[in-house]
Amino acid sequence: MDREFAIMTLNACFRASRELGETGTMVKTFSSDETGAEIKSQIGMAIAEIGNVMEAVFKIHPDLRDWIDGRIEKYGRVF
Repeated sequence: MDREFAIMTLNACFRASRELGETGTMVKTFSSDETGAEIKSQIGMAIAEIGNVMEAVFKIHPDLRDWIDGRIEKYGRVF
């Protein structure tokens, strides 16, 4: 995997995870207890799968972990 494409993939992962996380926190407000718990669980599983994608990218480009940590330290976020 090309390094620039790896960064683009990680960017997409962080965006998707952030959006799903925000949605997960709103489930209680907009869903019944019964369906809300299931949706929240599914969102958690989706975020975990995103983590698996990121780990696969880091196996190919382990140096990107430090690069990402540096961006978070400098800007408070990755992208």
